[in-house]
Amino acid sequence: MQIIFFSFYNNLSRPVNPRQPDLLKFHIIWVIISLTLINSSAIARTVGKPLQPYGSYTFTADDNMLRIRDRMDPTAILGTNNLFDMSHRFTGGLILEKEIGRQRFTANGNWTHTRFEKFDQMNNNLKSVNGNWNWVLGNRLEGNMGVSYTQSLAPFLFQPGVKTIRTEQTAFFNGAWQFHPNWSLNGGYIRYDLETDSPLNRMRFLNRTEDRFEGGIDYQTSRKNIFGVIFRNTIGNFPTIVTAPDGSLIDNSYDQKEVLAKIIWRPSGKSEFQWRGGWVERTNVSFNQRDFSGFNARMSYNWQPTDKLGLTINGWRETSAIQTLTASFSLSTGVSVVPSWNLTPKIRLEGDFSYETRNFNRFASLTDPLLSIGGENTFRNAVVKLTYVPHTGLELTASGFHNDLKSESSLGGFNANGGIMSLRYTYGQK
Repeated sequence: MQIIFFSFYNNLSRPVNPRQPDLLKFHIIWVIISLTLINSSAIARTVGKPLQPYGSYTFTADDNMLRIRDRMDPTAILGTNNLFDMSHRFTGGLILEKEIGRQRFTANGNWTHTRFEKFDQMNNNLKSVNGNWNWVLGNRLEGNMGVSYTQSLAPFLFQPGVKTIRTEQTAFFNGAWQFHPNWSLNGGYIRYDLETDSPLNRMRFLNRTEDRFEGGIDYQTSRKNIFGVIFRNTIGNFPTIVTAPDGSLIDNSYDQKEVLAKIIWRPSGKSEFQWRGGWVERTNVSFNQRDFSGFNARMSYNWQPTDKLGLTINGWRETSAIQTLTASFSLSTGVSVVPSWNLTPKIRLEGDFSYETRNFNRFASLTDPLLSIGGENTFRNAVVKLTYVPHTGLELTASGFHNDLKSESSLGGFNANGGIMSLRYTYGQK
């Protein structure tokens, strides 16, 4: 099975034209997986057990679908000043779950078609495949290894009205050695690769590879509370050199080192607190004035007072590239609140409310020359979602959302409101 995972990862690593999805390649991958795990006479008995086909349809209505900014002229860009649009997304895929002894294999592959009613220049066909091997060796060694390949339409957050297809490939390996009933050593490696496809390839300066190495030690108490230390080193390489207005060359590559403390504390059976934070140093190849040295942290508190009510509170202060949408990094500070209420065993109501500031240094206009990035950006998001599960494997959801941005960018911010309805069915889901 391990050979299969790496085989289809290597195949998918070849360049792909997102406008002409290779459906044949997609089907071949899953035929190989199916035939490897089962013989032909057992296919009928296998579907719905280790193999679970699924399909979904999602309808979205948005009054600013392309996130056009306040000070932009939409008529010059889109030929209309009406920013409302509706989209239809169709997805079909297959889930694999297989246990061989104590080894557990999972995989998921899907193909998606998205069609826009008005802005049909944004129509796209995308695909995603991932596989994971949860391995166990003896009584003290375990971990995960896997790969993923994902195509997606990049959000219009910093490139309003621009169609950019991003292809992300990830390979990872991690493991933990429990050398004592209360102590364990852990380590891992992640390789991340991003490629973009946009008009005239204008966003190629966002392309990058990142290699992250991580190691640490954990102590677990008798009550399953965990205290640990993490050492991490991330090396980012940007192959495209950006030319500044004065003719100088800018390399966005960087080296980031982190020493973090980790806490997972369960004060009761109804609550859990997670915290990860420490010292971060980031060194950039160009403009050492934008190097960073300081404190980063992320916390989460989960509270489940009853079987029906739940609440999650998150807070963070981090230096990061937002959703890989920029070549530079921002100092992001924010908080989110996620309440949930199981109205009945089949109906669930959820909310997601967040407030975040993302501050870039004065070099962002040089490192990201084609993006509308302001020095200070404030985001507010609110989502309310209702989920109904009338039958095992069948799920219907309806949600409403509000997003807005206030920015120092010369293009201003945006305001967007909309709703989403979706239907999904997974055959054989338990």
